[in-house]
Amino acid sequence: MGGLAARAALLCLAALAASGCMRRSGDTAELSADLTSPPAAVSSDQTASPALAEGQLAAAIKTPEASSKDLRLPPHLRQDAEGQTGLSSDALVGKAGADLAQTGSLGGKARTQQARAPSRPIRLADAVASAVMSYPEIRIHEAKAREAKAGIAIAQSALYPNAELRLGTGGYLTGSYSGQTIPYSTSLNTVDGRFDGGLILRQLVFDFGAAGNDIQRAELLRDSERLKLKDKIDEVAFRTTQSYLKVMEHRSLLKLVDEIIGAHEELARIVQAHAREGHGTIADVQRVLSRLADVRVIRSDVSLQLKAAEDQFERLTRQSPNRLVAPPDLRRSLPASPVAAISEMLSRNPRLAALQTNTQSTRKELEFQRASILPKINFELETESKNFRNGPQGRTQAEARAMLAMRYRLMDGGLGAATEQQILARIEGGEFTYLNEREQLEADIRQAYRAIDSAGRKLKLVADGVSSAVKVRELYLEQFKGGKRTVFELLDSQMSFYTIRRSQIENQYEGQRAMFDILRATGSLTTVLSRQN
Repeated sequence: MGGLAARAALLCLAALAASGCMRRSGDTAELSADLTSPPAAVSSDQTASPALAEGQLAAAIKTPEASSKDLRLPPHLRQDAEGQTGLSSDALVGKAGADLAQTGSLGGKARTQQARAPSRPIRLADAVASAVMSYPEIRIHEAKAREAKAGIAIAQSALYPNAELRLGTGGYLTGSYSGQTIPYSTSLNTVDGRFDGGLILRQLVFDFGAAGNDIQRAELLRDSERLKLKDKIDEVAFRTTQSYLKVMEHRSLLKLVDEIIGAHEELARIVQAHAREGHGTIADVQRVLSRLADVRVIRSDVSLQLKAAEDQFERLTRQSPNRLVAPPDLRRSLPASPVAAISEMLSRNPRLAALQTNTQSTRKELEFQRASILPKINFELETESKNFRNGPQGRTQAEARAMLAMRYRLMDGGLGAATEQQILARIEGGEFTYLNEREQLEADIRQAYRAIDSAGRKLKLVADGVSSAVKVRELYLEQFKGGKRTVFELLDSQMSFYTIRRSQIENQYEGQRAMFDILRATGSLTTVLSRQN
């Protein structure tokens, strides 16, 4: 059930990805690259953590500022999510929020439940959903999105009435003096108790569009932060897939190295037996043992890299990579060509969209700054009551006025001009940042397609090489036992097999990584993963 809930979580995430300016292009043709699929599952001796609870997984993709209405799914995704979990999509989102509020970001209780649950194979969708829910950087961007949303209300406050109440109480001294200065010939002083109250009401009437531009700036900034949140979700999903593949790759390499070590140990036993029988020398034995030591050093390096990959996987997903299911074949989900992928990237990539939206927000800030130095017209209503409390001579003075007031700052010491130049510099910097990011993504997409083509061609060549290397290794061993091959030739055949087989494994995973690179660049990664069975 946990795997189904993971898929439902990614379906919700796909709906979020499809909102706003994110739109997916049509189906594309299958690539011609022939990439061999990895083994069905790869396991380790570690204890696996299960997939997360349904509500928690759904909470992984619910941004705090979004309501249930904000996260309503498209009809086809809604039916799929409801069918997978047995809950309505609205109930799924509501349950997710309740679970997240109760347990926090995979805090104590959730982690304890994970540790106690039985181990089972982990699918890529499970790992991605767990990472999206628990990774701290996503929580940081959620907080930034909430902050930006609150900024809209701050900007809108300029359009509403502003009321100020003033109350004061204390003593009031008046005096009149006549005659020569100090000492006066006549003086009269009066001390009264006084209580004053006043109400000032201000309402903006006209400001040349300053408040409207500030509101639009805040709205665009909110949209930019939401796109950055989506980009961070895609980034975490991408890092999880890379970590997932790296763990599987290094486990395959470790298995290969163990096979080579076993072959060398068997060869060492054969050579030692030959030496005892007088058919070999101690030098032959030492050569085999020396090569065996080299292979064990290789194993140590691969094991260290595997441990680092597993640690990174646990850091991202809060799960131990005990048994990993082979990732799905995503060739049909890729655009047909680099040109199609670049076109999709320009319309869907959340990082580019966030940069564009942020620049638009800065332009609105510039318009706000230019309008703010112009006159501002307010309606002002001011009332004041002065209450003198001094026994029977107490009195009250009341005053009220209502007027349209224009305020215009004649001089500001160059503050307005300097602020405008500062904003213009930010706009220019944002435009070049977008250009640099777009060109880099285009280069990455082209390189990824080249990597897929290269890996496909090399895998076809390497497959024949592996088959030949296996036959040569077996034949040389038999010929060595018959005295027709030397130890050097036999050792070379073992290492040739290792080299060609390692190349096959590395090219297999290199092609798969390139596929995920393309999906990440086009903004389709989480959407595609959500559609996998």
